[in-house]
Amino acid sequence: MMREQDLQELAELVSQQGPILSLYLNVDPHRRTSEEYKLALRQLLAQAVERGAAPADIERVERYFEHEYDRQGRGQACFSQNETGFWRAYTLPAAMGDRVHVGRRPYLTPLSDLWDAYGRLAVMTADSEGARVFIYRLGSLEDSAGTFGSEVKRHKQGGWGSQKLQRYEDQEARHNLKAAAEWADAYLRQHQVTRVILSATDGNLAQLREVLPRSLHDNVIGQMNVDMNATPAQVWEKAFEVATAAQRQAEADLLGEVVTTARKGGSAAVGLADVLAAMQQGRIYHLLVKRDFHQPGHQCTNCGAVTVEATESCPYCGGQLRASADVANLLVQQALDAGLQVSVLDASPELEEQGGIAAVLRY
Repeated sequence: MMREQDLQELAELVSQQGPILSLYLNVDPHRRTSEEYKLALRQLLAQAVERGAAPADIERVERYFEHEYDRQGRGQACFSQNETGFWRAYTLPAAMGDRVHVGRRPYLTPLSDLWDAYGRLAVMTADSEGARVFIYRLGSLEDSAGTFGSEVKRHKQGGWGSQKLQRYEDQEARHNLKAAAEWADAYLRQHQVTRVILSATDGNLAQLREVLPRSLHDNVIGQMNVDMNATPAQVWEKAFEVATAAQRQAEADLLGEVVTTARKGGSAAVGLADVLAAMQQGRIYHLLVKRDFHQPGHQCTNCGAVTVEATESCPYCGGQLRASADVANLLVQQALDAGLQVSVLDASPELEEQGGIAAVLRY
């Protein structure tokens, strides 16, 4: 299981001796057979060779999938720098796009996106008598606990006495929910969990939200309804769907903010030409690019500047330009090597309108 310190280790890694091979492969058994993912792997490794990956790193990845990989999870990430003996392989809970990168730094965008969505996540399931909390780390159960209040019995007799008893039972149920919410808040703060999904029936969910402490309320990213007796695996399956939707919404909100800022003339850029210019000026803070976005262009053989315009010489240093089949990929590699934030977004009408690429600028 991947840990937060593993991601930090990769983020701090910068190779001074040779390129690092980063590879992501979709191995979701619901989407691909073993023959299909092996074919995709061969294609990725062929691309890695074209991008200058060391033969020893290619062989290390091949050896892993031939002899060590156990076909668990939905995604697989591998990082290799054989010259220094560096090798890491992680089985991941979510399927992701196939991707290969060769550069001084590991390509971490898919991993960081995955961690943002599923890295450390809690589910609080509640009813009128108590609550359970499950804490997951990348889909694996890390901890769990529960609390229960007084039993609430529903009576079916009619009359005034029954109405009075019903009100008492409703008050008791609300008291149990409030106590459970306070307990869950303390438990999650103790475990330093800041992303929570609530699970309850519609009626209980509305009451639960009313009694949540502010610190817990602000950490809720979604809601669902699973049985209180569901297994941790069953709870995670539903939570995975909710967390995925929350991540997509967060990406859409970020893109919307960038587009609005750019339209107002603020610190944002949209469209490949403007983003390339901002990169050359060293102004990019966070790059947003559509998944599988490709665009031909040119790169300077002297200063490395990337441009989409076919000028006679580099507009920045006057150096010679050479054609590139995919300047978008060059831009992403430059951003990663510079340690910038990069978010790979699913296609959307708004992103298409902006040419498939945008950026948050430093100034």
